[in-house]
Amino acid sequence: FFFWDSQNPMSAKRHEQLMTGASTGLLVCAAAIAAIAVASSLGGGGAAGELVIDGLAFPQSLRTAGATQQLMGGGTRYKYGAVKVYAVGVYLDSGGVATLKRSGKRGQALFDAVSGSRTAKTLLLRFHRSVGGKAVVDALRDALKGVSKPLVERFEAALKAVLGESVARGAQLYLTCKADSLYVSDAAAPGQTVGGKGLCLALFGVYLGKQPVSQAVKDGFEAGFAALAA
Repeated sequence: FFFWDSQNPMSAKRHEQLMTGASTGLLVCAAAIAAIAVASSLGGGGAAGELVIDGLAFPQSLRTAGATQQLMGGGTRYKYGAVKVYAVGVYLDSGGVATLKRSGKRGQALFDAVSGSRTAKTLLLRFHRSVGGKAVVDALRDALKGVSKPLVERFEAALKAVLGESVARGAQLYLTCKADSLYVSDAAAPGQTVGGKGLCLALFGVYLGKQPVSQAVKDGFEAGFAALAA
């Protein structure tokens, strides 16, 4: 998904040029994350204990849902293939990482295992630009696949309660899953919990599924996990 501006259309040729340039940058970002993951110091260009994804600092670890989770990697979600909207960091708890390493899974089997894992995991979105809260809610809602309408509606209501009318540049959105529960927070407003089978699987599938909305996020996660598991 992305936030389309019908008042600013692009020619197909220009869009292709931007996509080509963006793809090159995203691959570099993924490679950089992998290098950072194996470094003895994980500062990665940010403050101590932080990694930087496309200019935005992400904590090396965070604690939500009663579990400490480690940043595996991530990437940027683009508009028009060139305009940065937000960056995503993918976090897993130590139990989930250990299970995945033992499984020896790679490729899509690894991504599916992460999406289906019932241990704590988080998608942390940090915004490069200000956007309308409704645009974010609509995009996330529409990207979910295979989720019942009542559960999607509860997810939508939780997002609206947390995001409000607008999302400021630099804002954060935490989407933490554990078992069948999703915790939504922006680290400022009170969090919202949504419970229901299939929601977490679908949400992580948005970024790690066979047709991710951002290949950069998927590639960044894969590179970071591979470096960690080496």
